[in-house]
Amino acid sequence: MKLRFNIAVALLCFAYLALEWNNGRAQMADFRVYYDAAHALTHGDTLYGKAFGVSSGFYKYSPFACLPFVPLTLLPYAAASIVYYILLTAALIFFLWRVSELVCNTKDNPAFAVTLVTGVFLIDHLERELHLGNINLFLLMLLFEVYRLLRSGKEWPAGLLYCLVLLFKPHFLLLLPYLLWKRKLRAATGAVLCVIGGLILPAVGLGWDENMRLLRLWMQTIGDHNVALQQSPNTLYGLINHGFMGGVAGPGLIIGVLAVVAGLIGVGLVMNDRRKGQWWTDTIRFEEYFLLIGLVPNLVHTDTEHFMWVWPMLALAVYAALNAQAHYRIAIICLLALAFIPFAVNSPDIVGQRLQLLFDEGGLGVANVMILLAGLLASKYWLKVEKLNVEG
Repeated sequence: MKLRFNIAVALLCFAYLALEWNNGRAQMADFRVYYDAAHALTHGDTLYGKAFGVSSGFYKYSPFACLPFVPLTLLPYAAASIVYYILLTAALIFFLWRVSELVCNTKDNPAFAVTLVTGVFLIDHLERELHLGNINLFLLMLLFEVYRLLRSGKEWPAGLLYCLVLLFKPHFLLLLPYLLWKRKLRAATGAVLCVIGGLILPAVGLGWDENMRLLRLWMQTIGDHNVALQQSPNTLYGLINHGFMGGVAGPGLIIGVLAVVAGLIGVGLVMNDRRKGQWWTDTIRFEEYFLLIGLVPNLVHTDTEHFMWVWPMLALAVYAALNAQAHYRIAIICLLALAFIPFAVNSPDIVGQRLQLLFDEGGLGVANVMILLAGLLASKYWLKVEKLNVEG
């Protein structure tokens, strides 16, 4: 069954690529940015402030983030894009099973059911990842391995992988306070030191002055492409501002929302630690760790494809929807059903241009919160079951 599923997904991905080529849409615009930026870095050309491929194709990452793409610049762009598409397809299939098998703690039929339902739920975001040739899936895979390494007590390797994520997306600094709370000091220290090393590393080939110039341009580029967070429609601030405050809120709303979110997360962490006893305070918990990752698109201004980072919490909710007791299952299914349309079928070909715009401009943010709530409810159920099993 697993092999047939993998073959079917692979064929579907390559059929999609064939349609893209036939319709003249196989641009992989984001990969084009990484490819051209890596080529510019190695040839001393302009890296920031220049559009690569399409008019909006500005490179917005650290100079280090170009380096993984340098080997692909040895190939012509058409060949390199196909290689990258194959890598994305393989990663997609691998990670569908990776998450489900961890959530289900099994490799049999329940894992298959969770894999299938989760894949259908994520189809719009996975399609967009393949269409754009982005790195969001690879970053989520790295964060998933950070979780597994931390659970295994391998803090230094976890810190190294976490550092790689930060060099691409500083948004995930959100995880650093959590690592400190859980006393994963070696992982946090290793990540910070490696980030510093990663920012300096390009100076080996570029020279110190040129590398510092690029870092300053990177900071400037980040500022140029940001918007006022209270106006970003899928963030918590934007949802509150446009839904309840007429769109006129100032920066104070951001501080207030962050304070409330931080307070709620802090209370949740303390309750979890007390529930399980003192020994549990050092343990990285699945729902805590991936809640923070899934919240990132609701807290910072990002593109819509970044909502795929809710994937692990979605898989947890789907597993509970298939296996939990009736009242938990009904509540989780209702949350997922409400989230499904704006999250999974927000295609203009299905819901029309008007609804698709509505979903992208707020609907995704609401759906993401619903999925996270469903995941937290699923976690509460499994905690209850675990407690009953221990007491029994």
